[in-house]
Amino acid sequence: MGYPRVEQLIDTEDFVDVNEAFEVAYAELGTLVSKSRSIKKGKDAKKAMKAMELTMDLFRDLLEIKYQLQAMQEEQQKK
Repeated sequence: MGYPRVEQLIDTEDFVDVNEAFEVAYAELGTLVSKSRSIKKGKDAKKAMKAMELTMDLFRDLLEIKYQLQAMQEEQQKK
């Protein structure tokens, strides 16, 4: 169960491919926002950009939780 790819990313902390893909997609969306003649397309692109930002925030939060759990385990092992 779960999300194996996300779990793998958190375990390995190898975000190179994800970062590269997000950078390209984010830049393309930014271009779409600035060049879009359609209000709907611009709004949709902004929503997609916000979703990408939230996803990256989630990854950072998951990493922080991982580090907290590791610290707790280390503390318990010392006892």
